[in-house]
Amino acid sequence: MTIDTYDHCELGSASWPLGSLYRSALSEREPALIQLREYAEATSLPFMCVDAQSGSILAKTREHLLELLPWTVQSQLSGVTAVRLIELSSGLVFYALPLPSVDGTPTVAVGYVLNGGPGEQPEEIVELVESLGWSSAEIDDWCARQQFCRPEILERLLVTVFESSTHERGLEEEIQRLANEVQRTYEEIGILHELTASLQLSRSPLDLAELCLDRVYELIGAQGNAVVIDTWKQRRHLLLKGHLPIDDAGIQRMIRRFETHDWSRPLVKNQIQGTLLGSDFPGLKNFVLVPITDGIERSGWVMLCNLPGERQFGVVETSLISSLATIMATHHRNLSLYQEHQDLLLQFVSSLISTLDAKDPYTAGHSERVGRIGRQLGQELGLPEEDLDDIYQAGLLHDIGKIGINDSILLKNGDLNANEFTEIKRHPLIGYRILKGLGNIQKLLPGVRNHHENYSGTGYPDGLAGEEIPMLARILAVADAYDAMRSDRPYRKGMPIEKIEQIFKRGAGQQWDPQIIDAYFRANDRIREIGDAGVSVDAD
Repeated sequence: MTIDTYDHCELGSASWPLGSLYRSALSEREPALIQLREYAEATSLPFMCVDAQSGSILAKTREHLLELLPWTVQSQLSGVTAVRLIELSSGLVFYALPLPSVDGTPTVAVGYVLNGGPGEQPEEIVELVESLGWSSAEIDDWCARQQFCRPEILERLLVTVFESSTHERGLEEEIQRLANEVQRTYEEIGILHELTASLQLSRSPLDLAELCLDRVYELIGAQGNAVVIDTWKQRRHLLLKGHLPIDDAGIQRMIRRFETHDWSRPLVKNQIQGTLLGSDFPGLKNFVLVPITDGIERSGWVMLCNLPGERQFGVVETSLISSLATIMATHHRNLSLYQEHQDLLLQFVSSLISTLDAKDPYTAGHSERVGRIGRQLGQELGLPEEDLDDIYQAGLLHDIGKIGINDSILLKNGDLNANEFTEIKRHPLIGYRILKGLGNIQKLLPGVRNHHENYSGTGYPDGLAGEEIPMLARILAVADAYDAMRSDRPYRKGMPIEKIEQIFKRGAGQQWDPQIIDAYFRANDRIREIGDAGVSVDAD
């Protein structure tokens, strides 16, 4: 295949105006322009961003690319969802690929090359440049410099680039979805943390209820929010946020109506308009009602109603409301509730790891052991308790990026080839991208991103060396390597301790930080107990 990468030629007085990328009103951050540039960079071909409905050329990737778009081509641009080639009898081959819409208007990436060889002069080109006043010599010179390619080769190139781009976008979307879920969970944890941190004995139940109402209103966005709470001497208080189409007496009627409900679970009703319940409580379209109880005594109720649009109350909303009700009910146990918040954070981390364990059962328990071994190494290094907790949590999260790795690679029963290894090496960055938006765990990110760096600078993803590698990552690198070598895999048995320790001695100062390796040998008996708790020990 011959692809000439010539960008433009000097055209003298007949030079073509500046390309639309240079004069377009479209933002450089416009998704369509970003995708257009990616196509151009991946193929070295010229592209125009074309309005698929009107045929208007909105932008182009080369300043002197002739804005040629015959009606025969334009009429076939509507509905382009994959690579499309259009061959003209004159010797031009047009190609089109889909782009994101611009302000709701469908757009297409369009370009053209010569089907023959250098010097071809398709009539469409000749007619266009003659209208611009080019001389025969200028036409000859321009045509001689243009790209040319056989259609079947061109199609293979474009299909490869398009499929790769589609796969990458799909992965980005999946990562974004996971990040959004993690962010939502962490926002909830942040609310619980704020509330539990506010549980001073001097704070009244009403103050705490007001804070709960404010935060749940911000996060869930229900139109009506209420807390009914009984304080000292059985005084009843109704606190409102937004518009609640039901008063205290109405809430009590609702409670009596569902007196046989199992109040260990929230009462959730969606789509009640047009039902008997809806007729008895006009203005309600959906609601959730949760008791404020510590399991022994009920001290009030939390009610949210009327989510905007078509939203309905589900597990996410009811779980948060139930948590808030529990916090209010157990206000007198401030210190223990704070510990429960810490436990919730660990449960959140564990749930992520459980997701990974379900995806890759052969590594089930690996992250837990890495966290515990890393904690033991940190203790041997004399680090404070807060740092030990960070090491443990970073160990739990260090491989979370493997969620974004294809199962066929992750679960392969044998050695990885070069391409597969390159793919799996992406997991530290994928994990980092999933977690980087969570402000409360920023201190854990170096362990997630850099636990595969080598002390000599030959690791990945950043090629850091020596003390450039964060201490957290250096600790996890040893813990991760120990458990990986010690554990059984479908294609090999775990290594004996003696062989692992020989590898550690040889790799100190090259793959691993010597002081971490020294810490390992001081604590190797305790580390062996941790590791052997979850792996086969037949290798000895």
